[in-house]
Amino acid sequence: MILLWSRRSAEIRRLSRFVVVVVLLWGALPTLSVHAETAIVPTLSVRSWYDTNVYRRPKQLLTPGTQAGDFVTSVLPVLDLLHRTRDIEAEVKMGGLFTTYAHNTNRNYVGATLQGGVNLDHWVDQYVRGARLRVSENLRYTPEQPSFLQGARDLPLDVSLTTGTQGFRANMLYNVTQVTGGYSASRDLSVEGGYTFTIRRIGTVQGGLTDLAGTTLYFDTMAHSWFGGPRYHLTRNDSVAVLYKQTFITQSQATGGRNFNTNLVALVGDYTKEFQEWRFIAQGGITFAEPVGRAFPSGKLEVTNRLERDTVVRLALSREGRPSFFLAGGAMISNIASLGISHTIYERLTLDGTVGYAYNEYFPNTNQSLKNFTASSRLSYKLTRDITGQIFYIFQNIDSTASSLEFQYSRNQVGFMLSAEWK
Repeated sequence: MILLWSRRSAEIRRLSRFVVVVVLLWGALPTLSVHAETAIVPTLSVRSWYDTNVYRRPKQLLTPGTQAGDFVTSVLPVLDLLHRTRDIEAEVKMGGLFTTYAHNTNRNYVGATLQGGVNLDHWVDQYVRGARLRVSENLRYTPEQPSFLQGARDLPLDVSLTTGTQGFRANMLYNVTQVTGGYSASRDLSVEGGYTFTIRRIGTVQGGLTDLAGTTLYFDTMAHSWFGGPRYHLTRNDSVAVLYKQTFITQSQATGGRNFNTNLVALVGDYTKEFQEWRFIAQGGITFAEPVGRAFPSGKLEVTNRLERDTVVRLALSREGRPSFFLAGGAMISNIASLGISHTIYERLTLDGTVGYAYNEYFPNTNQSLKNFTASSRLSYKLTRDITGQIFYIFQNIDSTASSLEFQYSRNQVGFMLSAEWK
């Protein structure tokens, strides 16, 4: 009981820190009633679905008699604040997440999210002609691990610590702060770079994982990543770059223990071609991982193409070194492939489909792996200008061959969602 209370207290303290950050950011925004450039857009989404495996683990790791399938309902209110001036464009999204289970009521939870971005290109250009600067923030508190798969209309592949992995459920505080910028030395030559700070703290692991013979499944992780290099513009639409990337990772067992460090260094060549209707990015290079003393080829390929006015296709392939926070700490080789298609049947009706596969190899023994196959489809209908209805289906298969724990399971989710946006 004392241990449970201490864990709850730690989670409450982390959530309190989140609230403090939200209040500070809110106070930093200009007075809403004074500036006409500022807009507030509230949204509300209600999502209900049936999940065949809410515990996200194989049956042999569940207590006998446990009901793995359940009906789940989530309510997600979000407040979107947009502020635009001649020099600055800023957007902050603050949201809460309230999720309930029909049978496994002990798994009910409350989460919170904060996403923000500031475009300072015009402001910094006043002082350094040709300079660019952007800042973004992504803060999340939730026990549910997000997947790596996203749709054709969504943002590029998530490059956070969660890319390609889908661990068991655990309370998590996750924060990513990113600064990117560049400088155009001439019409053809520019320099680009960026820095990302990532922190991931694990609280209570839910569902009795501490019974697994003392196996430690999660690692608290802090990572510093930076990149930079010159880019030469061959034409208005083509460019090549040589980039240096480095990620320094500090980790410790989520249950306590000594810290250990990992260093990833990558040398990458980049070719980018962009048109209004499609985009092509190809990168290739080599990554060095220390202290394991391993080097391996790495790179990525991204193609986004609007085949016609109503159809968008996106293909993404990547092989990169990333932090590992589940089953084995340190670094891993993350291999990811995804394909997304989005088609607008007519003005109000849209069909999306995505499929993805991740194959993660652990260091130093790359015969240990974590595989994730995900496929999803959704049909969205715009009921009114502000209300959208959606039905969806998601399939996942997770297969781990790590020495600490071998398991395999599948889960199916089918449901509907209603979203309202007041502009």
